[in-house]
Amino acid sequence: MNENETLNAIYQELKYIHKKVDKLETIMVPVEKMTKEDKNDLDEAIKEYRTGNTVKFRDIKKD
Repeated sequence: MNENETLNAIYQELKYIHKKVDKLETIMVPVEKMTKEDKNDLDEAIKEYRTGNTVKFRDIKKD
């Protein structure tokens, strides 16, 4: 397996994990029991995650 194939496999795995995290968020966070502040904090965290304002994989990978 060459480097590009390895990176593609990793990115596919990350996409799969992202989908699972989204599903778990829906299941685990009871929106109706959240305070308005909790809801705003969650929305902001999700927005940051989806826009890539969290730690990026390329910043932590080893060369």
